[in-house]
Amino acid sequence: MTTTQQTSALTRAAGIALFDRWTALWNGDLSDPEAFLAPGFRIHFGNDPERGAVMDEVYGPAGMAGLVSAFREEKPGLRFFVDGTPTVDGALGRTACCWYVTLPDGAQKSGIDLLEVVDGRITTVWSVTGLRRFAD
Repeated sequence: MTTTQQTSALTRAAGIALFDRWTALWNGDLSDPEAFLAPGFRIHFGNDPERGAVMDEVYGPAGMAGLVSAFREEKPGLRFFVDGTPTVDGALGRTACCWYVTLPDGAQKSGIDLLEVVDGRITTVWSVTGLRRFAD
């Protein structure tokens, strides 16, 4: 993982708000990603070897907004939800939470994202998607 330098501790409320804003982005709210994504923002997908390498090349707020826009165009009607309350480690500047997505046909997938935060903006996201939440 990336080591980040915190100039101010991440509060619980700020970590939860960032995760909510991150989820809203995936739900198509592309307004002002620069407000919560750092200029050098990066995302890493942990379990999609075919698309992961290409998606890992996303850089900055505009790159992430472009990725989400293209993803939503390719898969319209998706709806992402936070699954529980994000866990915040203020001293390390990290917040993490499980999430799930409902597809237009009613099927669901789940995952977990870890957000690294510096100065109130997300610098790096580590994301893993799967079906664990829905396993018998």
